[in-house]
Amino acid sequence: MVKVELTERDEEKQLSTKDFHLNVPFPNKHHSKDKDKPTKEKTALYVPRNELVKNNLFKSSSFSPKVKVTRNVTNILETIFKYGNIAKRYGENGLEMDPTRQQIIVYSAIVCQNNLLWYQRSTPETAGTDRKKFLGDLRLQGKLSIGFGGHKTEDDIGLSNAELTFLQDLLPVIKDQLAVLVGLNKGFFTEIEEELGINRGNIKDIKFLGAFFDERLEDPSIEIQVGWVHTGIATIIELDPETTTKLYFQTRETAKAWWVPFDKVFEDLNHKMKVAQQGKGPLVESWTEILIKEFWSDYYSK
Repeated sequence: MVKVELTERDEEKQLSTKDFHLNVPFPNKHHSKDKDKPTKEKTALYVPRNELVKNNLFKSSSFSPKVKVTRNVTNILETIFKYGNIAKRYGENGLEMDPTRQQIIVYSAIVCQNNLLWYQRSTPETAGTDRKKFLGDLRLQGKLSIGFGGHKTEDDIGLSNAELTFLQDLLPVIKDQLAVLVGLNKGFFTEIEEELGINRGNIKDIKFLGAFFDERLEDPSIEIQVGWVHTGIATIIELDPETTTKLYFQTRETAKAWWVPFDKVFEDLNHKMKVAQQGKGPLVESWTEILIKEFWSDYYSK
């Protein structure tokens, strides 16, 4: 077991104390009915596409000229911190219909003890008897995947901006960039904790492999493809077997999960894709194909 040292704040919390309360003057009345609460608009962190590609960092992948990849993740992250902004995802001028603004997703594969974690995304049918429990993207429902992570929202960036209030006067020029950095970090860990039921103490290491986007036409029935409006940051999260014994999944997002040994990863992917092409099994998520075909060897060879 890892020995956790107590901090000064932890020791202070253990001290016996009494509480008292003080009402604020003229508090606002709270509405208890859900119908009075406005529906929160979905937002995402994005970067102008021309800023991401202007230095020609992205090249065609080894398996498709329409899939663009780079291993220069440092420059990509610097571009995100410098030009990152928040906008709404849906509705008029929404990000989901605008390939000129790339939504940033940290797409993380999970490994432990020389095994790679796979899972199948839920559908409204597998999420439970109440279809409202389904939280996944309908465009990805039922697909096989190794990737965890999602959009970085206004909450992630806004809260981080507030946490950096002391920099407002000291370093005003870089305050917004730091807010994007901290927000990206905050959202990254929050998503992993929610999707797998783990905390930072369960993570042994994180490897950043590169970045990618997908210009292929996957579904002709969709006007704007999912891959056209997103850029992925490819990462590998290594779980610590000393502190991690179980993973916990929510059926409203994950139908089932299993492990695949490292030496079977390529063989397993090819089999899954062949079965899907024959119409005998679920589709493999396109970003999972990219992460394995383009980046897995970089990680596995080390």
